[in-house]
Amino acid sequence: MITQIEISLLIRLIIAHLLCDFVFQSDSWVNLRFKDGWKSKHLYLHGLIAGILAYFFSGLWDYIWIPIVVAITHILIDGIKTMYEKKYENNIQSFLTDQLAHFIILLVIWILIVNPKSDDFDVLKQIFLPGLKIWVIAAAYLIITYPSSVLISKITEKWRKDFSKKEMADKDKSLDKAGQWIGLLERFLILTFVLLKQYQAIGFLVAAKSIFRFSESRNVGEYVLIGTLLSFAIAILVGLITSLFLSLSIPFQV
Repeated sequence: MITQIEISLLIRLIIAHLLCDFVFQSDSWVNLRFKDGWKSKHLYLHGLIAGILAYFFSGLWDYIWIPIVVAITHILIDGIKTMYEKKYENNIQSFLTDQLAHFIILLVIWILIVNPKSDDFDVLKQIFLPGLKIWVIAAAYLIITYPSSVLISKITEKWRKDFSKKEMADKDKSLDKAGQWIGLLERFLILTFVLLKQYQAIGFLVAAKSIFRFSESRNVGEYVLIGTLLSFAIAILVGLITSLFLSLSIPFQV
């Protein structure tokens, strides 16, 4: 039977990946990686960070192969993705494929660790046993921040290209990255409301945003509405999945 410690390990590896790809990687790094390809030092530095974070969050100090495998595979996956985007297009398909590849690698690593030597988790019992629900909630909040922002940006990219120069100029009059921060805050609040089962508060949030996000341009207004609905849908879905996971009774066994 899979134990809470083993589940916690998988969640921590995922959190390490999300931090590496969406928090500790700036847009300038991504652009330089796209520009220089396999010659980009940022590609290898990003892979190194991925390995270090995976090793740190795993807590398995004797498994020195974890950061090595994560770093090498991260570099290969991102390098191949960069070459693909140079030849074709940086779109939602390449983004999802890239993330899926990383998650598959983490899943394989997790299986290799827990299947043959599950007794090694006895050492971590006192550290991570009380924290399974904490790790689940932490992963949920991390998912609805930067990863969700990137996903929404990829989905709505084709509509941004349709804006006229005047519409883009009007859009640029807003505060720097105001839309991004509004999205982050609204998803944070919605996830919190869902976990607290305060669903009526989401209605007040929708009403409040509809007042402030009014645009004279139909194109920009529709674009904002699509982004808002995607943002709300992601936050609610993550909240419901997290609530379901927390409600499950997972017996602890070592």
